[in-house]
Amino acid sequence: MIAPEFPLNCRDDGGHLILLKKEPVTDRSELTYQEAVDFMRISMAVGRAMYDVLGIERMNYEDLGNWSLDDPGGPKMHLHFFGRAREQVHQTRGQHISLPPKDHPIYKGHLKPINDEEIRALRTRVLEILTEPKYLHMAAFAEL
Repeated sequence: MIAPEFPLNCRDDGGHLILLKKEPVTDRSELTYQEAVDFMRISMAVGRAMYDVLGIERMNYEDLGNWSLDDPGGPKMHLHFFGRAREQVHQTRGQHISLPPKDHPIYKGHLKPINDEEIRALRTRVLEILTEPKYLHMAAFAEL
């Protein structure tokens, strides 16, 4: 779980995190069932932690990768977590996340990232959540 230095969604609008897979794959269809269950388990915990720590109203989960189509290694599967605040600054409440084109100036430092203290609190909360029964059952099913 990383908080990008130049987020696609401002912290004021709910924040932006990214979940990367340790061993990259191009698409989720390349995951083993164990990897798929584990990726879902972690993504659920991160989303719950964003609700609990950041006080967001809603979560948007997006599996993107189109901007890396022309990268030498090709696109790598990753999951974006877009928190949605009740009061929106750069987005419109109740609408899908609006993403200007890849090289738009808005991504050059205008949008605030989730801060270091919030990241620490999110990581702590994720670890707590992963000890809850349903997450332990998912881990067992994934043979972790």
